[in-house]
Amino acid sequence: MAARPQSPGKSAPLIVQQMMHYLPGSASIALPVPQLPSSDSGSSAVVIPYRSTYEYCNRESDSHKKIKAIHIPLSSHVHHFISDSFSSKYERLESHNGEDPATTATAELTEADEGSEIRLICSICRYHWIIKIDKNHAGDCGSTPMNIHHLMQTEYSAQKSLKHGVNSDEVEEIVVSEDFTMTCAICSTVVSINVHVPRLTEEITSTFKQEVIERRIETFEKARNKAMAAEGRPELPSLAIPTSQQSYHTLFRILSDPLNRESGTEPRTIRLDNVSVNTKIDPTILKHFCFRSDEEAGVWRPPMANEDTNESKNVKRLLEDTKMEIAIIAWQDSKNTANPYQISTNNEFPAIRDILQCNGYPTTARKLGYVDPTTPVSLRYASLGAVPDFSDALLLQTFDRQNACDPTNSAYYLECLREISTVRESEELQIRVVEMQSLGALTRDDLRNAYAQLGIDDPDSFNDDSIVIGIYKARLQDAPASASKLKSALQIIADARDSPEISAYLQADSLNDAQSYSTLEISKDADDDMIITSYEIKKDLPAKVDVMNSALVVLAKTRKSPRLLTYAESKGLTGPVPTINAAYSTLGVHNSMEDSHIVTVYEIRVSDNPDEIISMRNALRSIAQNRKSPMLKYFLDTGIVDLTIEPEASETEPVGLRNIGNTCYLNSLLQFYFTVKPLREMILSFDDSQKEDIAEAIRYGKRIGGRKVTEWEINRAQNFVHELGGLFNDMIMSTESAVAPKHQLAYLTLVSSKDALQDIERRESIDVAMADADAKELLPAVQDTSTKQEATEGTDNKTSSPDVVEISSDEDSDGVLVQEDEGFLVREDEDVIMQDKENISPSKSHDDKIPPSSPTERRVLGEIVAVNTTNRAGPSSSTQLADLTVSPEMLSKPSQAERDLETKADQVIEEHKQPLLLLPPPESITSSKFPPTVPPRDNYMNLGMQQDVTECIDNVLFQIEAALKPQNTDVDGEQIDLVKDLFYGKTKQTLEIRAAARTAANVESSVTGGSLLVRTKEERFSHIIVDVAAGPRDIYDALGACFDVETVKLDGHPARRYVTLTQLPPILQIQVQRVQYDREQGRVFKSNAPLIFDSTIYLDRYMDSLPSDQLEGADLKKRREEVWAWKEELQLLEKRKENLTAILDKQNDLTALQTLKATREWLLQVRGATTGITAAADMNSSLSYSDESLLERQEGLGESAEDVKVNATLTDIIADIQSEMEALDDSIPELDIKIQDLNAKITSQYADLKNLGYRVHSVFIHRGQATFGHYWIYIYDFAAWKFRKYNDERVTDVSEDEVLPFTKDEFARINMANFDNSAATPYFLVFVREDLTDQLLEAVKRKLPKKPAEHSLEQVLEPVELEKGEETYVDGELRSIPTSPPIL
Repeated sequence: MAARPQSPGKSAPLIVQQMMHYLPGSASIALPVPQLPSSDSGSSAVVIPYRSTYEYCNRESDSHKKIKAIHIPLSSHVHHFISDSFSSKYERLESHNGEDPATTATAELTEADEGSEIRLICSICRYHWIIKIDKNHAGDCGSTPMNIHHLMQTEYSAQKSLKHGVNSDEVEEIVVSEDFTMTCAICSTVVSINVHVPRLTEEITSTFKQEVIERRIETFEKARNKAMAAEGRPELPSLAIPTSQQSYHTLFRILSDPLNRESGTEPRTIRLDNVSVNTKIDPTILKHFCFRSDEEAGVWRPPMANEDTNESKNVKRLLEDTKMEIAIIAWQDSKNTANPYQISTNNEFPAIRDILQCNGYPTTARKLGYVDPTTPVSLRYASLGAVPDFSDALLLQTFDRQNACDPTNSAYYLECLREISTVRESEELQIRVVEMQSLGALTRDDLRNAYAQLGIDDPDSFNDDSIVIGIYKARLQDAPASASKLKSALQIIADARDSPEISAYLQADSLNDAQSYSTLEISKDADDDMIITSYEIKKDLPAKVDVMNSALVVLAKTRKSPRLLTYAESKGLTGPVPTINAAYSTLGVHNSMEDSHIVTVYEIRVSDNPDEIISMRNALRSIAQNRKSPMLKYFLDTGIVDLTIEPEASETEPVGLRNIGNTCYLNSLLQFYFTVKPLREMILSFDDSQKEDIAEAIRYGKRIGGRKVTEWEINRAQNFVHELGGLFNDMIMSTESAVAPKHQLAYLTLVSSKDALQDIERRESIDVAMADADAKELLPAVQDTSTKQEATEGTDNKTSSPDVVEISSDEDSDGVLVQEDEGFLVREDEDVIMQDKENISPSKSHDDKIPPSSPTERRVLGEIVAVNTTNRAGPSSSTQLADLTVSPEMLSKPSQAERDLETKADQVIEEHKQPLLLLPPPESITSSKFPPTVPPRDNYMNLGMQQDVTECIDNVLFQIEAALKPQNTDVDGEQIDLVKDLFYGKTKQTLEIRAAARTAANVESSVTGGSLLVRTKEERFSHIIVDVAAGPRDIYDALGACFDVETVKLDGHPARRYVTLTQLPPILQIQVQRVQYDREQGRVFKSNAPLIFDSTIYLDRYMDSLPSDQLEGADLKKRREEVWAWKEELQLLEKRKENLTAILDKQNDLTALQTLKATREWLLQVRGATTGITAAADMNSSLSYSDESLLERQEGLGESAEDVKVNATLTDIIADIQSEMEALDDSIPELDIKIQDLNAKITSQYADLKNLGYRVHSVFIHRGQATFGHYWIYIYDFAAWKFRKYNDERVTDVSEDEVLPFTKDEFARINMANFDNSAATPYFLVFVREDLTDQLLEAVKRKLPKKPAEHSLEQVLEPVELEKGEETYVDGELRSIPTSPPIL
């Protein structure tokens, strides 16, 4: 049985008391009772009750003594619990009728079944309570009055919802439901408590107000009479106005019918035009009770409440709770004089005690009456888990139980018992306190004095035991004469903390090495085995066990012997291993470091601080266990570094990928693709049935990314797929814990076909003797193309407004409308340079000399995507190939005919493809501010390193598509295949033009409505780019920037443009644009601003439209328009605040307000020099004087009339400045409030749209700066419910907190000053549609091969038919029989 966690408990009577005063939403039942300061500590406490979970109190400290403010949440009333009379689950324990409560409780327990439940409701606040108890336990709790439950909180959860006030602008988050689960520390009985808000919300009850009912009837009669008049019929008599109670009763009857129907029987429908329903109640509230409006049939369809499903059970509870609330409202409205629904109004306090088995417990003879739960003495009782009326014997029993549950705070519990014994004047309690103190029990005063000996004033700030030991050592060096006192103090601290680490240190610190040899009775030249043998013989002597342990540890440390240290660790003599984060912190290493590097750091640390060898080894062992590293374990056991040791392969864990030279990013990418089940299975089963027929592809004109694919590219792509399939097969069947990608695969992945072609030309140009005629023709062709492109680009760079984008209206335009990227638009030929996949953070090349490496037309949401891949840019910077073996097929050149065909096709595209979007030119990209291209290293991986992350991904997906036969062909000739099905979605880009500005527009679709002309264009996208350059962002804020509306110009006229989603991809890819270019400093930099995202995101808000059943209230377009208006207003407010708080005087670092203040003070000094009125005096008087009063004050000083006028002018100026200061001082808080309100509106606008959920699957991480770094990936295993970290060859389990480090609440408090330039940050995110995770993802696919068994000749010759996916040996090599690819 697992050890029970140490935490304070509460007796059942205390739980009952806390229920009576519980403030819903405060979670106080689940929280420990706050500790009071010691009476001898010089501190005092003030208990501050608060009645709302939104209240908070701050108490200033007194100058003479510390005052601790203790906040106690209390309900505004004592709950009056009554039975839920309409609940079918109600199991009320009957009243005792004067019988002995203890006898009655025992009898009821005997007759009760193994679990009980009662449902209650507070007749004052209408909160619903369900109390359940599971009596499947062994123990004697409840058998006698003394044996009551001592309950420890094991689980607490709260469901929250957004509450809209009467004013729609007011939105707050409220707790809707709370669940408490407690377990008895004595008998393991489980108690569950559920608290739920009233079902009749304020919004619903407001519709039953008398004035609202009257307005509803008046509106109904007007509509009815108008309809009658239209039909020529006379008006009907006015309807009788019902009372509020009559309206509630109508709702009561409506809700009763579904409850009264038997299972399988449809409840009666209600006509939509029913007069009673439409007048007595607001019919829209029926949706709150799961009624469905059937417009076609003209009826309301009630829910099924008596079916054996969870949904039906929840509906049943909703309806029953609502009926009970209506009955309570009727009782309350009658001033408790009438009870029309005949509900029980008796307080069910005894029933609560009955079910918790605490009726009749022994109480004190003192008459206490009402006990205020907020008094200090009440809090001390509660800290022990008791209530004030416990008898002395029961109180001592509870005290002992609390100490057993929470030994860490035993000093405080003894203090509480001491204070209670004094208040009670109980001799029995006082004797117990004295006995415990004589046996060495400590109070907090003793502990505080011990900490004071070490110079520690705030023990709570020193949670790390190793820090306390370090302080002890420092104090010991400063005051060696006080060694005895210091050691006694440390022993007290060790006992109070129950710290094995401090205890182990004290034991080892008691002996020196000479004494240790003497204790073990061995000589100094004895070997390690002799020391262990001597220890084993002598350690069993009871009187010598502690000293023997100390001697062993001292010798292990002195000798630095791995053998002795490992042995001591196995005996538990060196303290516990720290948590993994503490271990990395202790050694001062990062979790991305290699094992061998960590060992090097460890050896340096131990060499510098030999006394810390045990804490260092504990840290290293924690890392070894976390990483499951046999190399680190072997080093700890032997002291030998053996890099050849690797973890054993496992069928339940994925394999790592070895770094073959700056390929950590490549490894992350390949691990991601391996987990995409349909893609992996297609790659593994790639054969002739799926392989593209090259001749056929050339005949029909295979198109990918908007262009034709050449024969050379198809050949290359099929080589790539075969190489990738080989790696995937190794990842499944390898008997090692990590495999290495082949160099050919790395080359084909990182180097696009275009870069490979240029490398062929470069090689041939270097060695002219080896160049053939085809190569000589190819090089000029490329150069001519680039020259033409550069000339074209020179004509495109026209100046325009930085806030608007000119759009061509050419009718033949096939360009793409895209989103502005947070203040500037990014062209593919303006990207930040990528120098090295291993040492550069993810970015895009911003040098117009560097062509995009992607072989396709880029389809990226969030950046410009109109790309012609062959004619856009000039020659790429070439790099050298070194130590790379490449097959002839990879480097074979396309034929001249193929090149001519491709060139002609591109010319046709270029002639008919005028860009729909003309970009404003950036600042001179070729200026001296722009960083030069870093010369490439002499490494084969340098080819293609100018690409960005998405270009590499595009290269992989393009080659997979190029290798495959198409499943279908789209209307534009684009190939449809598995890649398109998995990774591509569609956007609709909309341009709205006023008819006055444009009378006609030739576009793909055109709809005229009124004076507005709408142009739309639909296109594919493979990933979305979001920006974090401006600082921390929420994922929705970042994505919203891609879909927000913007103003553009069409032929000089303003137009609106925005993007929406029409089709979502099953796998959504998001690139985080982190590398930016600082034009002022002329360098690139990496933004480490956090991007906050949850494990699930919802994309409903970005869709072009949603089904009607998914939208309640305003339609999606209207909501979007409101958000756009709010964002525009927010931008103005933030700009206003920025101007007010900006540094105007940079020399003195002063804002506008500070500048005015300094000017005012200077003017006061100037005026004071002439008037004798000092600035200090002026501060205490009015700042504005009349000329007469100022003249009178100055005449006595003998001033001239001219001086008087000057000073009067100064006074007016000072008054004006003061007025402006006050206005500024008031405006900033007002701006903050408005900004906060707008942000709240934007956040809550789509909070109810959660139908299109996407779960996080992969998070690509980069640690480093813009010029160097390291990559790894986190991948979530949906089958095992955990994240793994894939760091090259090392794959480890990690917690979700490591992957999603920030919560929503923490996001608001993020300070970018705390983030260094090399922080580990996500740069590429992958989300998967939540209903497809099982179908699309499989993190672990392993099948370790088994050696073939020995068979007879007959068995070997016997034919065996293999299933697809099984393994067999072919030519002495184990191979897998391929399976067919799945169909999405």
